[in-house]
Formats: sequence, C-alpha cells, structure tokens
Amino acid sequence: MAQLTATTAYNPKMGDGSRGVVQVVIGSGETVTIQGSLNGTDYVTIETATADMLKEIVLTPYVKYTVSGGTASKVYVDETR
Repeated sequence: MAQLTATTAYNPKMGDGSRGVVQVVIGSGETVTIQGSLNGTDYVTIETATADMLKEIVLTPYVKYTVSGGTASKVYVDETR
C-alpha cells in the first residue's frame, strides 16, 4: 500500500491498466479530487470525494490527488491483480 502525496504523481508498479483500491480519508470540510493521466501531463478527474471513501479503480500510468479546503486529507492506493 502506498500513501500518496498531494499533487505528486504516483506511478503504479503493476503496469498500465492495473486495478487498485483507493482509500480516501477526508479532513474536516475538505474535498479530494483523484486524477489520472496517460502521459503525466494532461490529468483528468477520476473521482471527487467529500466523505471517506474506499473504491476500486483502473489505475492509469500516473495518479495524483488534489485537496481543497485544508491539508489533513490522506489518500492510499493498494494495487490488485
């Protein structure tokens, strides 16, 4: 399991098209946006969370998150097969 750092791209180790479980722990009043990119430059929103969340997603080659309204939120990724 990896803990992501806000705005820093994470590169899944299992390769393109792998799946992963994402856990979002929301800080009070914060919004987390999980983003993915195929080229590491152009990011699109995968999911937005305003409450704690656990969800399986297809992992793109680059995954990052942004947080608004504070700095307490955490995002974890666990790659699956």
